[in-house]
Amino acid sequence: MVNEIFTKTHTSLRDASIRIIKANQADSGAYIASPNFNVYNFSWFRDGAFIADAMSATGEHNSALDFHIWATKIIIEREEKIASLIRRGKQGEKITNDEHLHCRFTVNGEESKEEWTNLQLDGFGTWIWSLDEFLIRGYSLPLATYRAVETLIGYLGTFWQIDTYDWWEESYGHQHIANLGSLAAGLERCSRWKNISDESKTFAADTAKQIMYLIRHRGLSNGRLAKWIDGDGLDASLIALVAPFGLLANDYSIARETVDAVATSLGFLGTYRHSDDWYFGGGKWPLLSCFLGLAYISLDERDRAEEILRWMDTVSNNQLELPEQLEEPLLQPEKRAQWIEQWGEPAIPLLWSHAMYLSLYSALRKD
Repeated sequence: MVNEIFTKTHTSLRDASIRIIKANQADSGAYIASPNFNVYNFSWFRDGAFIADAMSATGEHNSALDFHIWATKIIIEREEKIASLIRRGKQGEKITNDEHLHCRFTVNGEESKEEWTNLQLDGFGTWIWSLDEFLIRGYSLPLATYRAVETLIGYLGTFWQIDTYDWWEESYGHQHIANLGSLAAGLERCSRWKNISDESKTFAADTAKQIMYLIRHRGLSNGRLAKWIDGDGLDASLIALVAPFGLLANDYSIARETVDAVATSLGFLGTYRHSDDWYFGGGKWPLLSCFLGLAYISLDERDRAEEILRWMDTVSNNQLELPEQLEEPLLQPEKRAQWIEQWGEPAIPLLWSHAMYLSLYSALRKD
């Protein structure tokens, strides 16, 4: 008997998600975050890594590989810059935020010229994690990608302790747990690879251990993960450490408390980023509910994950497009109009939303 979550309705959204992602992948391999929202006509390492992972999980490995080749080229082209940053960092020289690697690029691999909150290292760790998932599924990577990863190991290992913006490109001035987890996930995974040097593998493994030690000793509040080091805030991005990164496999209590806190305080079917959100009025993000679904699978609560997958069908439009966030209920509805005036209507479709739907669908199909 076929599980009812894999019936025609869900298959339609799955197929539409693959189609929408492929339609918005540039010839260069870059994934445009959203085609109908000018500010998102770029490719982020964070979004792109999760999108590539979803595509490989659903069998679209050529699409994922094209993104990985695009990302590889960006890092290789900046090897000298990265080496200089590492040298300056080790010498204690002050480095401005915009001197660091940027978080988003044009589809041709160029930095955007407009002002942006670029200091976000997590995307590079997430990309390395997604490369390992790609390898686990039996696919191969070009040798240049291993070279790029070795470059990033040195970069991330040197700068992982600096303050950055969070996943949402906000809250500068902290060591954000979701960011640190992204770095730990990528560095721990690549420390097992055969195609990088022993020195790099050791450095990656040691750095990942240092990050997780810091998280476990200064990144908790009331038994759950906190938004940043020595803080007590709650942010839905924390769920990534539970799943898909799997960093808390040996810390069931922390994983359980974090998932419960996010689902209870920020939402289960539709999840707010954080309680102070005012971006477009602060709506619920479907993709964050998919992260919750992945976490529930890891906690052996498949029924809750299935409920989220069923709910995702209800938030797509007539074209089976998934939004970045829902229009209601909003945390700060009075703030919505000013964002629309500044940037236009919120993003739909958002490729990251479709990707997380695919990841949850694939995980449940496999489970």
